[in-house]
Amino acid sequence: MLWWLKARRALIVLPVALAVYLLYVLASRDTFVALPSLVGGSNVVLSSFAPVPVVAGLAVVLSARLPAAEVSGTRRVARWDTALVTAVVLTAVVLGLLLVPLTGATQAAAAGRNTAFLTGLFLCARTVTGPRGVLVPVAWLMAVVLLGFRASGDPYPWTVVPEPPGAPHAALGAAVLFLAGIATLPRMSRKLS
Repeated sequence: MLWWLKARRALIVLPVALAVYLLYVLASRDTFVALPSLVGGSNVVLSSFAPVPVVAGLAVVLSARLPAAEVSGTRRVARWDTALVTAVVLTAVVLGLLLVPLTGATQAAAAGRNTAFLTGLFLCARTVTGPRGVLVPVAWLMAVVLLGFRASGDPYPWTVVPEPPGAPHAALGAAVLFLAGIATLPRMSRKLS
């Protein structure tokens, strides 16, 4: 298993990605910024972009593989990939939840939820686009900024990311999409290219 972690570069990439995520959430706290929008007014919480380093780190780790050796081997690489992705996302969620009482930044909890949502989106997109699937969560964030807000500044329910931390539909959407993404991992780990 240690060789698998080294081959995936997980011991280097993922701690750095989680550290950048943590620093970003700490620095942004509950800061809202007015960003240009095509529809309505978008007053976006800055921590909405915090999951990007975690998703990018997971993309690097999951693409660092030896397909022929993994497909022909007897080890259960798909299970290890699933456990690794789940552990990283759970770490991001726990970090976000721990930061709420420590800093008073309520949006830190939403950053963890958004990490699960955008990771699930990346994993689902990866089955269709391959490694370029990492661009889909970034495109989602841009679509949310440009099209995701009503004229009153309230986000549409489909956006998930800018919803407040306690929004039940956002939490449900993040959980469903994350589980759907996790379900795609065994299929991707058995592909040769």
